Amino acid sequence: MQKLNRSLVGLFAGVLVAAVLAGCQRGPSAETSPPSAATTVIPPIGTRFDCDTLAVTATFREGHLVLELPDRTVTLPQVASASGARFSDGVVTFWNQGREATLLVERHSQMCRERREPWQEASDRGVEFRAVGQEPGWFLEIDRQKRIRVVYDYAEHDIAVSSPSVTTLEKIATYEGGSGEHHVRVIVDERSCSDSMSGEAFPFAVTLTIDHRTLMGCGRQLKTN
Repeated sequence: MQKLNRSLVGLFAGVLVAAVLAGCQRGPSAETSPPSAATTVIPPIGTRFDCDTLAVTATFREGHLVLELPDRTVTLPQVASASGARFSDGVVTFWNQGREATLLVERHSQMCRERREPWQEASDRGVEFRAVGQEPGWFLEIDRQKRIRVVYDYAEHDIAVSSPSVTTLEKIATYEGGSGEHHVRVIVDERSCSDSMSGEAFPFAVTLTIDHRTLMGCGRQLKTN
C-alpha cells in the first residue's frame, strides 16, 4: 500500500477506492447501488516531490502532467516509456518510477522522492477510503460518491468505476463494477493488515481483483471536510 514504478501515485504516488463508512460505525457501507454506464471523469492526483535542490508539485491527469517548478509551471504530455510513467515536452522531463522520479531540466538531472502525504491529499479531494499494495505497486480510492479509482502496475494503468454495486456481510464490504473492457472487484475486510514494504499497520485488509488478476493490500478510512 511504493515504488510509483513503482509509479504514480507509491504514487502514484501515484488509482480509486470508495468509502467504507457503514451503517454500523466500524464496518463498510451497507448501501447498494446498481452499475452505471455513465461516463466517468477521472480526477487529477497531485503529489509533492523533494528533489536534490528544489521541491516540485506534480499533478497527474489523463495523458499529461502539470509540473509546478519554483520559477514556472509546465504541462508535459505523456510519452512512451519502457517502465514507469514518463512525461516530457523536450525541454523538461519528469520520469516517475515508484516513489522516486527523475527530473531533467535543460540537461540538468535531479533525483526526486515523493513526500509521504498521499493520504492527506486524497482526503482533501473527498476520498473516504484509500488502500495501497505492493509488488507491483498499486493504490485505490473510493470517494464520497462511491466512485472507485484504481491505479496499478506502478501507475502504468488507471481504471475508474463510476457506480459500483456494494454489498456487505458482517465486517466485509464488496464493491464490484466495470469500466470499459475491465471488471473490478474490491473486497474490504475489517481486520488488521500490515503493509508488506513499510510494515505500517492498517485496520482493513483489501483484496483487489482486476479481470482475472488478484492483488492484496491494506487500507483505512479517511476524514473528509
